Amino acid sequence: MRCPNCGFDFSEGYLCPKCGIDTFVFLRTRNLSVSLYNEALEMSKEFDLSAAAEKLEQSLLFDKNNVQARNLLGLIYCETGRIADALKHWIISTSIMKENNPAVGYMDFLQKNGREMEKYNDAVLMYNQALLYLNHGSDDMAIIQLKKAIDSNPNFIDAYNLLTLCCIEENNTKRAQHFIDIVLKKDKKNLKALKYADHLNSGSISGSRKKTARTSENKEDASQKTVSVKKTDSAPPIPRYKRKEKKLGMIEKRDIISFLIGLCSAAIVILVLIMPAINEVKDKTILDLQTKVENYSGETQMTPEEVLAMRTELETLQEENKRLRSEETKQANLELLQTAVSQMTDSDLEGCVASLDAIDTIGFSEEDIAKYNSLKTTAYPKAADSLYTKGKSDFLSNKYPEAKVNLVNALKYTSNENFIDDAYFYLAKIAENDKDLEQAKTYYQKVITEYPNSNQLANAENALKQLAE
Repeated sequence: MRCPNCGFDFSEGYLCPKCGIDTFVFLRTRNLSVSLYNEALEMSKEFDLSAAAEKLEQSLLFDKNNVQARNLLGLIYCETGRIADALKHWIISTSIMKENNPAVGYMDFLQKNGREMEKYNDAVLMYNQALLYLNHGSDDMAIIQLKKAIDSNPNFIDAYNLLTLCCIEENNTKRAQHFIDIVLKKDKKNLKALKYADHLNSGSISGSRKKTARTSENKEDASQKTVSVKKTDSAPPIPRYKRKEKKLGMIEKRDIISFLIGLCSAAIVILVLIMPAINEVKDKTILDLQTKVENYSGETQMTPEEVLAMRTELETLQEENKRLRSEETKQANLELLQTAVSQMTDSDLEGCVASLDAIDTIGFSEEDIAKYNSLKTTAYPKAADSLYTKGKSDFLSNKYPEAKVNLVNALKYTSNENFIDDAYFYLAKIAENDKDLEQAKTYYQKVITEYPNSNQLANAENALKQLAE
């Protein structure tokens, strides 16, 4: 049997002797993850997006490397207006599977539609501003911001739900029902929308009972008790703000906390998709100015003062462009650091150290550098141990090319681990098998010289003598 986790071959039982994992449980959890993904896929086809997202999150709990589940969850988040959450899952997906991954195409599509991404970003900012207004009792200002957010992103489910809540607080049930219908058309089992719908239905029932009671108690003329009803369309106007303090009892804690999450979402959208477009515009402007300056001669209509002013503008633009690119690079590196932290949390050690290797800390604050160094101190030894274990397993299984890659990478992250001498010895054997005798001698000599207490010392000395004969 081949261990599905580390690839080690063994013949008895279900417990892998190399990594210690129970292969039966491992395969069961992986199959359960696939089953949950299939259920979510069917739910998404029926526009039950909330339930589908919940199933996909459960699927990822059982198998964080389920690329199909991550990609579908990203699509659902994108469809419901949560662009930053979609990007997060697609970035993780591409780090797991770099080739033939549809998530690459999804992100490319977003990058090529910069104007739309600006609108999505604006929608998040306006949603967060609406939350602030609600915290201060300014319902009218919150409603204005939410309307703008929906105009910028018509799929923003959270904005529709919050706008529904505002309408309920203002007793505008027709408008609230209108927004509930929009949400349920996009996501037919959205829990918040269904809860608000139940609230409206229970409110209308109790209102009818109160009206009946008042009618039976008062024997006045029916014409005096008639309530006028204005004709409304399917989307009646939003009520004007009533100047009174309101308690936001119906606003859930998740709505308040999402303000902070929204700030991060806006930052991701700006840095990943908008900043490159700004730099592209500046690059074109600089190129145009350079062309004009280079084409200048005494026979042109431009005066020397105009050329000097153009050169000054060019230098200013170049400095500004340099500053923006430096900031863009810094933010990209910070985003990469955050990705490394997520990978470390998910026990993706190799992905974590690869991300750390790609980071340039220029421009980092002391806090960011401390975080970077702390993560390296933790991740490098663990990655080295994991890579060495894989390399040794491949070596014992005569998979020399794979073993060589893993052992060389393990040595990149070692400091004073007790397996370094063994790694050099195995690499020497692989080099000897590849007929690279000089490299084999170098590795053997390294074991003899630098690790005199090695358990491989006698083996290395004997092997070196045989190569010298």
